[in-house]
Amino acid sequence: MSSLENEENILSETKLQSDRRGNADRRDPTLRGFIIGCIKCQRRQQRRADCNAHFPTDWYEAKLLLMALALLLLSITDAAMTMTLLNNGAVEINPFMNFLLNKSIHTFVYTKLALTSVCIIVLVAHYHSKLFNTIRVELLLTFALSVYSALVLYELFLYFNYIGFNS
Repeated sequence: MSSLENEENILSETKLQSDRRGNADRRDPTLRGFIIGCIKCQRRQQRRADCNAHFPTDWYEAKLLLMALALLLLSITDAAMTMTLLNNGAVEINPFMNFLLNKSIHTFVYTKLALTSVCIIVLVAHYHSKLFNTIRVELLLTFALSVYSALVLYELFLYFNYIGFNS
């Protein structure tokens, strides 16, 4: 057998093997892959260090969960303190929330918690990204936690200084 015939045999075998693979691209997302990915969370960081694009991860740090839960708890506390202060003569200065309060208390609370939850989900999903390629979303989440904490502390200050001792 000559080397030319040998090369032709190798090429024909390679072509047969590539034809057997089929047309299905293994990288296409499937329901099975999604379910397995949800059960076996493995991606904690992007694959290539030089890639600056947003990348989804399956696994987040514990501090991120604590920050998200703290934001939700602060939102619930803010809603409760707002209702308490309003029942004792305070006025809601946020026009959107005032509009919701005029509709009903349930609308106010549900909308407030829904908006907070959606924002938290978006911030957590883009945790490793940068806003306008300058501000890390991690810092936005920390800033939101700080602002919400200051707001709740201010509401507690109002309650204890103007309402708490008079009731």
